[in-house]
Amino acid sequence: MTRSLSCLVRLRPCARNAVALVAVLATSAAAYGCVTLSCTEVGCDDNFSIITTTADRTWAAGEYALDLSVDGDEVSCSYTWTDTPQPGGGGVFVQCSETVTVSINAAMRCTVTTNGGAISQSCTPIPGQSVQGITVRGTPARVDVVVRRDGDVIGERSFTPRYQVSYPNGEACGPECRGDAQEWELP
Repeated sequence: MTRSLSCLVRLRPCARNAVALVAVLATSAAAYGCVTLSCTEVGCDDNFSIITTTADRTWAAGEYALDLSVDGDEVSCSYTWTDTPQPGGGGVFVQCSETVTVSINAAMRCTVTTNGGAISQSCTPIPGQSVQGITVRGTPARVDVVVRRDGDVIGERSFTPRYQVSYPNGEACGPECRGDAQEWELP
């Protein structure tokens, strides 16, 4: 014979409802297990990147100038590339404006290793090969780029980013970030 809790203990209607709610919640937690949301604090910025290479990935020494139009806003910057390895393996980094940066660094050869459930990646520079990166912070709809070496135009192209949304900490945790990276091969 089964008796309800309200028959064993005299409870008012509101108290009976509260007891019923607690019983339902306890049963649900026991049936499904308790899930706690743990968020990391990895941040990210919206951006558009252009990865610029040449056919053989060599980057000729010279005076480089870049002219960009980012949604109609003009940005120019320049740098000297000597094709001489920098101390510590670093390359060139130029802050063109508040939103545009240019870097040139060694091209890398990366290998991915899987061991059980763990995945690791190691990268080593490829001697004599370089890659130029142009990064525009934000989410511009159009970016036009002209690259000059020693005054001569070596490349000119318009880009229309196609942003992908990512959540570095998981969708429930935020932040939401939008980004796109496109490759461009110069002669």
